[in-house]
Amino acid sequence: MLYKLLKFVILSRFSKQLLVLMAVLLAWALFISSETGSSVNIYHYYGPAFLAFFLILPILSGGIAVLKSDRDFLFTLPVKRSELALSLFVVQLLSFSLIVIYVLAYSFSNLRPVLAYALVDFIALILTVTSLGPITYSLRLGWRILFASVLAIWMVSALLGFPFSPAAIYSGHPLYAVITSVILAVVTVPLAFRSLSRVDLDLMKTFTRYSSSEVKHVRRFSGMTPMKAMLEENFYTVEVSGRMNSMGGGGSYRSGRFKLSKGVLVTAVVAGVYYYLFAYRLNLSLHNQEIVILILSIYSVIFIMFFTMGVLGNERLWLGFMTRNPTRYLRDLLVTKSLSLSALLSPLAVANFLLAIRGDEQALNFGLFLLIVIPSLLIIVVYMSAFLYPFQIKEEISMPGQFNLRQMGTLLPALPAWFLVALSFGALEGGMQLLALIVTIFTTVSIGGTALALIYSKSLGKRVVDRLVTAGFV
Repeated sequence: MLYKLLKFVILSRFSKQLLVLMAVLLAWALFISSETGSSVNIYHYYGPAFLAFFLILPILSGGIAVLKSDRDFLFTLPVKRSELALSLFVVQLLSFSLIVIYVLAYSFSNLRPVLAYALVDFIALILTVTSLGPITYSLRLGWRILFASVLAIWMVSALLGFPFSPAAIYSGHPLYAVITSVILAVVTVPLAFRSLSRVDLDLMKTFTRYSSSEVKHVRRFSGMTPMKAMLEENFYTVEVSGRMNSMGGGGSYRSGRFKLSKGVLVTAVVAGVYYYLFAYRLNLSLHNQEIVILILSIYSVIFIMFFTMGVLGNERLWLGFMTRNPTRYLRDLLVTKSLSLSALLSPLAVANFLLAIRGDEQALNFGLFLLIVIPSLLIIVVYMSAFLYPFQIKEEISMPGQFNLRQMGTLLPALPAWFLVALSFGALEGGMQLLALIVTIFTTVSIGGTALALIYSKSLGKRVVDRLVTAGFV
């Protein structure tokens, strides 16, 4: 019975093709873990930062891989709660573990002197990351943010020499790192199983709370022109959505909104800290500093998904597409969303431009990447998702559907950007500063130009609208 239940739960969430791809990526991660090598000094900073990110992600991105059909069918069956909990835990493990293994694989060869400690530490952390989603998905947003912040501070405390942190494996305290990570796993895994064994009750409580909560801030658009209303909705208000139910996030769908002015204030503070650390505090050579910024450039693309998921998914054709010409509405929607993201990231871009003035040419790449490339990729990814796998969000809390290769295909536009950023870095490494500058400008112009061509193509816009209607959007 357990085997059949496990098979059903896995295949209802992941397509067979995607499972094959995940196995291939896992094999690749294990291969690079034995082959790669770099400066230990880099991973002293890189490791704690990414461990903090991995602990935050399951708490804030949704949490648990449950379908609406589970509530209607699976949870009503007379299956053992322990078997149901184990099956759902395995799904969570598949959702989160691969991205953790893949990223940490790059630093694994640098931990060979403490290999046994590193293995135990990483296994315990993978179990912890898997458990955090089921533990916290029913909590209110404020509590989840607080919990995520505490864990993140605990991880990065290893940078300050605090030994009792799971990330202290990178700072020369392997024994203390293993002790804390094992304790963390021992506490979180049983709590996760307890939550998963009563998932139907917790889901119903969460769903009831969301559906019965009062609207605290009513926004009025009466008297506004259509363009001003769209600016108010899509530029001055930033929407973040999450449904990364494979290789890096929870299974449910969550969305949230915040004022652009408040978001810019937060990114300005982060930019100030970022500039201060790289300019004055981190004792990195220029070469190592450029490598760290290269890594940040590559993984910053992940955040695009949190801004693209709800662009079309939260749209209602009967409302938005009936108020204006549909293709023009689509264009204005994407332009305002893209400009809003660019404004949100602008303080970090300025911080990188200041670092470039100090001599770090890779920071110039990252600054342009944040200011132009990432907002342009938002447009390209939205168009790609419209043709590959458009889905409309009918309700939050549960997964919108099975995760498959077509959804993974929406990340394809990021590959040329990653390649060109790496090419520019390679040119800098070879002492070819002019070539690196040319590649940087080409990357910015080509991706930005592609985004402009897409949004101003009327024929393509009509095809997107037809695709949404065909996909059952209402």
